[in-house]
Amino acid sequence: MIYMMISIILILYSGINYYISIWFWKNLCSMIPFFNSEIYFSFFFIIFIISLVGVIWNRHIPKFLHDGIYLIASYWLAVILYFAIFIGMIECFFILGKTLQFIPSDIKLNANVLFYIALIILFTVMIIILYGTINAKNATITPYNIDLPRKAGKISKLQIAFLSDIHLGNLMDKRIDKLIDKINSIQPDIVLIAGDIIDSNRDMINYDFSKMQSNFKKIKSKYGIYACLGNHDYDHKGDSSNRINNFKKVGVNILRDSYVKIDDSFYVIGREDISYERISGIRRKKLSETVNEISGELPIIVLDHQPNNLNEPVSEGIDLQLSGHTHKGQFFPFNLITKRVFKIDYGYLKMDKFQIIVSCGTRTWGPPIRIGSKCEIVNINVTFK
Repeated sequence: MIYMMISIILILYSGINYYISIWFWKNLCSMIPFFNSEIYFSFFFIIFIISLVGVIWNRHIPKFLHDGIYLIASYWLAVILYFAIFIGMIECFFILGKTLQFIPSDIKLNANVLFYIALIILFTVMIIILYGTINAKNATITPYNIDLPRKAGKISKLQIAFLSDIHLGNLMDKRIDKLIDKINSIQPDIVLIAGDIIDSNRDMINYDFSKMQSNFKKIKSKYGIYACLGNHDYDHKGDSSNRINNFKKVGVNILRDSYVKIDDSFYVIGREDISYERISGIRRKKLSETVNEISGELPIIVLDHQPNNLNEPVSEGIDLQLSGHTHKGQFFPFNLITKRVFKIDYGYLKMDKFQIIVSCGTRTWGPPIRIGSKCEIVNINVTFK
């Protein structure tokens, strides 16, 4: 079944690339005297192949080529998406115009008109990609003020720096020092990470954890750093022991269907990601199994990478859940999909006494662009009442 789906996606993606290459040649490039058709289609075909290799077979690419090919492939997926959207809109507009006859008769769809339409589409997509790249470069700090209706031992307030979807990898390390500075500017009591600390499996085969160590050890917090795992943090068999050991070396404490009691004042539970069941074939614990191991008197904060099945934490009396994964679609129009898939794909939601905050992510995955979303560090000011 999965191979059939992959085959359908590949056929569809190939067809879109082919149609777009023909459309731009016919309406734009063939009108420019010095453009050679053989060079044009060869270039388009090479980019298309790179996009497939960089995304599907990236783990087999030699290390010295991997970063460049992955970056080209990631950007091309975004470019081809926006080309398809704009070309599809234009084609539908003129087809409907002819069918319903709402286009004035004096407007002729000739070669000159199509040439300028193609030129406008080309420059519009370039501007969108440029804006998305700039928008994704710097993480902003998003504040929330949360009241939890349970007494937390000897503390009345808690300052949380909450991150998710950092997607560390060879392409994502260059601005990590700025990220650390912003975390420290919050002066957090505790740092919580809701999964996807690292990026693709191929990146991590030869990933130099010393880069992460030199930066993450600069994070200053009273109670330390705690995290759950996300779908990107597992290898292809669901094993993460080597990565967890490396996380521990840099001061990140991984909670796998387990909990920690902080300063005799509150609990933090970290859940396995729901994808762990599919990858490893091992069932993740029900939340009730972990909750039953701890005292019900103190506040409970849950880290769960994906904001699925929110009725479960509601029924277990969880005070606050922190999740990520959605990226809020990362770039339009995928935000329309995440809104339909998840009860909450971004922001804050309260259900009875249960509260949840979903981050749109600290970094990006795939194309390093943000359109209709942002990279963020969440600053949560908790008051226990």
